[in-house]
Amino acid sequence: MSGETNGMSDERKKSDGPSGTVQRKTKEAASAGTKSAGNAGRVATKEAAAAGERARSSVESGRQAAVAATEHVAGAAVTTWKVVKKRKAIAASVGAGLIGAVGAAFAAGRATAKPRTGPLTRLVHGRI
Repeated sequence: MSGETNGMSDERKKSDGPSGTVQRKTKEAASAGTKSAGNAGRVATKEAAAAGERARSSVESGRQAAVAATEHVAGAAVTTWKVVKKRKAIAASVGAGLIGAVGAAFAAGRATAKPRTGPLTRLVHGRI
């Protein structure tokens, strides 16, 4: 039993043989697999971070759009409330403006519709 350990001779340990080649190939494959898994993990981490950043920016732009829409609606509501609150004054001013425009148009039309008269007719106010 000298020189034999677990049934293997020293020569067999030294020779590479089929089992030694298999073990070496297995170790190389495991090492390559570990490296590949590490690379895949780093890529997945980067992709997850990028997806998280895209989601965060999407949420932020959605929030900004919602705030802008709310401000727009609030502005419209304030304007509508002011119109309702001042409806009597608005109606009176629109009516006065309309009456003024119609009166000015009537006066301008009357001035141009007068027949031309001579000085004597003007002097007696059209009686002769």
